[in-house]
Amino acid sequence: VWWVFKQIWDKGLVYQDYKVVPYCPRCQTALSSHELAQGYKKVTEESVFVKFKVKKGKGAVKKGDFLLAWTTTPWTLPGNVALAVNPKTGYIRVKQNNEVYILAEKLAPKVLGQDWEVLDKMRGKDLAGIEYEPPFDAIKTDKKAWYVVLADFVTTDEGTGIVHTAVMYGEDDFNLTKKHNLPKVHTVDEKGNF
Repeated sequence: VWWVFKQIWDKGLVYQDYKVVPYCPRCQTALSSHELAQGYKKVTEESVFVKFKVKKGKGAVKKGDFLLAWTTTPWTLPGNVALAVNPKTGYIRVKQNNEVYILAEKLAPKVLGQDWEVLDKMRGKDLAGIEYEPPFDAIKTDKKAWYVVLADFVTTDEGTGIVHTAVMYGEDDFNLTKKHNLPKVHTVDEKGNF
């Protein structure tokens, strides 16, 4: 086995990296899909909407506007490094109560309720690269972070059409690190503590 491993090593096929896997903070070990299936329960999770203030706008989106994002994992917000949008989805810039929000057009009535005004319309691809202020001062990095990236996994089934991205806590999010070279930052330890 060691001989085989050395051959693989000599060919440069072995590398160290992260992988998103189910994890047990009690045991401090990874879990297999079989272990997860034994205790599977369908549950309803709370979600939150978060305003991310635009730092550097582009096109119709102006500095000071808010990208209205959605997450089912608010505990990962200190690890936020990007916001994801679907390049083909229709987005709108709206004014409500003296604030300007950007979100998916299809979801605006459900999220905002009544009394809002459409200022501009755009596609997700038009939002790519827009920079925003990080929600917390928890991450120190030399890599580019806190900007909008494009991701086909973002849907308009629920939420806002803008997804908070903490790359160490979801497989889809983690795959964005490879595409955009986002910083890989853990905000919890192996026991699940911040």
